[in-house]
Amino acid sequence: MKRLQLIGALAISMIIIACGGGESSATDNVETSDSASVDYSFMEQVNLFDFGVDANIQLPKEYKGPRRIENSATESVTIEVSNRFGIEINPFGLTVSEKKEELDGDLVYTIEYMEEIADKIIYKKSIANTEEIEAEYHFYLTKSIRDELYSIQSLPKVFSKKAIDKMIVSAESVAANNSSE
Repeated sequence: MKRLQLIGALAISMIIIACGGGESSATDNVETSDSASVDYSFMEQVNLFDFGVDANIQLPKEYKGPRRIENSATESVTIEVSNRFGIEINPFGLTVSEKKEELDGDLVYTIEYMEEIADKIIYKKSIANTEEIEAEYHFYLTKSIRDELYSIQSLPKVFSKKAIDKMIVSAESVAANNSSE
């Protein structure tokens, strides 16, 4: 009987150690910077090295829905979580000003820029005078990873503004993988 108790105690202590001790502080998944703090508590860091991008990204935890990360034929990486999260990371992307030029040349959609800074735009895409077709919200931003310019954008699907805001948090978290420096 004592042997069974010892084995049980050992198993429980191994589980506690494997789970990080069962204690967490309020700052475990919060990144802080000079201007703001970002809450990553519903996200987890994912390494994109196996997909050709030497970087990490914070993505929604898998309980939010099935996660799919794939390489496309154009060497970009697409990431989808359920049907409410979809981004593309492209190693040969346009600059923000080039993307704006492309958007402004669209003959079908009306583009309304909601936020515009040097390395990021958030925009609403709609067809003028049409109530039947839902407006789409999108973002486009650029990040430098190991001195290479990457563009990160929402997939060409219909997303709400709230969904786009969550994707931007994820996209802005992209950072060079420290293990290969």
